[in-house]
Amino acid sequence: MNKIKKILAAVGSIGGKILKADGYFFVVLAILNLPIIFFVDDLEVGAVNFWFGAFAILIVTAVINLLPLKIRRPIQGVLIIIFAAHFVTDTFLLYKFGVPLNMDILQIILGTNPTEAQEFLLEYVVNFKVLGGLTAFIFVLTALIFALKKFFSTRSDERLKHFVFDLLIIFFPPMMIYICFAVNALLSITNNLFLKTTPWHTVKEAQYLADTAPIGNESKIFSEMDKQLETEKILSDESDIPFVIFVLGESTDRNHMQLYGYRLPTTPLLNARYERGEIFRFNDTIACANNTSPAMARIFTFAEKDESMNDWYFHANLFDIVRRAGYHTIWLSNQRALGLWGNFDKYFSVRCDEKYFIGVEDPIERKIKVDGQIDGVLLPVLDELLAASTAEKNFLLIHLYGTHGIYRDRYPAEFEKFSAADEDKPEESWRQVTAEYDNAVLYNDFIVNEIIRRFEDKNAVMIYISDHGEEVCEGRDFACHSAEEEGNVHMIEIPAIVWASKDFRERYPEKISVLNSAVDRPYRTDYLIHALLELMDIRTTSFDAIKSIINDNFDSTRPRIYNGKPYIKNIGRLNYVR
Repeated sequence: MNKIKKILAAVGSIGGKILKADGYFFVVLAILNLPIIFFVDDLEVGAVNFWFGAFAILIVTAVINLLPLKIRRPIQGVLIIIFAAHFVTDTFLLYKFGVPLNMDILQIILGTNPTEAQEFLLEYVVNFKVLGGLTAFIFVLTALIFALKKFFSTRSDERLKHFVFDLLIIFFPPMMIYICFAVNALLSITNNLFLKTTPWHTVKEAQYLADTAPIGNESKIFSEMDKQLETEKILSDESDIPFVIFVLGESTDRNHMQLYGYRLPTTPLLNARYERGEIFRFNDTIACANNTSPAMARIFTFAEKDESMNDWYFHANLFDIVRRAGYHTIWLSNQRALGLWGNFDKYFSVRCDEKYFIGVEDPIERKIKVDGQIDGVLLPVLDELLAASTAEKNFLLIHLYGTHGIYRDRYPAEFEKFSAADEDKPEESWRQVTAEYDNAVLYNDFIVNEIIRRFEDKNAVMIYISDHGEEVCEGRDFACHSAEEEGNVHMIEIPAIVWASKDFRERYPEKISVLNSAVDRPYRTDYLIHALLELMDIRTTSFDAIKSIINDNFDSTRPRIYNGKPYIKNIGRLNYVR
């Protein structure tokens, strides 16, 4: 019994000295690690994560205390800054998007381009609320550090011993777990203990992305795409359409389009074409992803939503196929082939015969640079390309900036038709941002119509979809798109239309018939490559008739899973996960 008392006294004495010198450090890091609770859906599990994380921080505090003061203080300062940065980031993301910093967010960040990053910062970060909150946080954190330092340094040795024993009682279960598995203690602590702190969680997820994600490994991607080019066989090719145009929009929710029943006249030009029978409006098509990169990876290849994002390039892509079928392919984009981690504009555009990116040097030695550029800058380039065209068969991909935030930067002043007074949202700020989005949709209507106008006198067909949708203040203060787990159906309910010229309609009455019969079928954009190849009369080894919406054998019973549940049109419109 005396030996036990001596051991406890020694533990209390040593622990008390550690708390007197560095107790502030333990408490501050434990507080800054609070967001770890929200890395899982179950709050009870999150609380356990926080408990284990606090134990990890206690161990770190004790180990660092063994170092000389001149080394210890800088290390503690760096760790506080790292934890504070995570706390601020996670708090911001939880408040604005409902999720902490996770793999999906990391993937979006690394796949974005400088323009999008700048716009995001201007829209969501550089404002009084966020900067004021950051200033207040720095002030409170600084005051807390000084207060805790004073608190622990002025406690009596006896009182600090009581704190030590309280901590031993609080952390007795995790302590016993790792003592019992002492043989694998180091591995267990690394994998199961420090994972419960926010910085370590981020490091592990970033490491996983670096190890498994193909984005950024260009030589590997292009090598495998070349293999797929040889593997994918064209079984039949009766394609003879002179102009096939694929317009890929951005962040457009069909529920804000007059063409789909929206109460404001946001698409008067497309509506007029629809009334004249030029447009086939697909009424139940959803995006295969909430964000651009995973959507493009599946729209333009045979990869599907249920597969890993990292497997997309193990499938044949649309551009290699149509080139082999004799089409001259052109990629014209108002987005950038740049990103911290690369992006799909770059990977697919190099498979085309010609590629043009607005704002960067292009093959015809022209540079177009427009600040806050709008999609209208594409039109003169398109005119030049058409004037120079000599190919019998042409496939054009036109990638718009569409209605991507910042919405007010997506249209010129003359398209500022709608104001907050026209909207029916409960908050003034919600009405304003919705009006800006509706103006962006109005301008997008003009751009798509202008593209169509350039092919009216040709045998041409145009497919227009958006890569994903957008939630604009639908029951909450949120205007953007997010990870699927935190989104709602506005992020996937997209426009999908086919426009056919007069010449096309007269030459291919059977295609017009199948288009008319398919407009109400349920569809998802990761199957679109099958329908597009069928429309062009091309069959390949990966083509599957049951996935083509315009095929008689189309399987309309295939479930479309969104956020773990089957998607059903017009069900749960405002049900989002917070």
